[in-house]
Amino acid sequence: MSPGLLLGVVFALIGAQLTRLIAPRRLGYVAVLALAAAGVVGGELVAIGLHGGGPALGPLHPVADAAGMAALEVVGAVLRTPRARQGRA
Repeated sequence: MSPGLLLGVVFALIGAQLTRLIAPRRLGYVAVLALAAAGVVGGELVAIGLHGGGPALGPLHPVADAAGMAALEVVGAVLRTPRARQGRA
């Protein structure tokens, strides 16, 4: 397995956990994980396309990946309303 793929998975997992800590009731964990993975892929595509993205850590660009994850997580959290609390009307 490629080290870049493993780093991408680790970045996505860390991004998903941070989002769940910051806004735990906005999105389900699967949705947060999907947005984080899409953010890593999108950040890498932007970094490759623009020949930038900050310093490279192996084959990945952590700055571009973090920006991609943050952008998608914020959009997902804004588009999704908070869940209704159980037991309250």
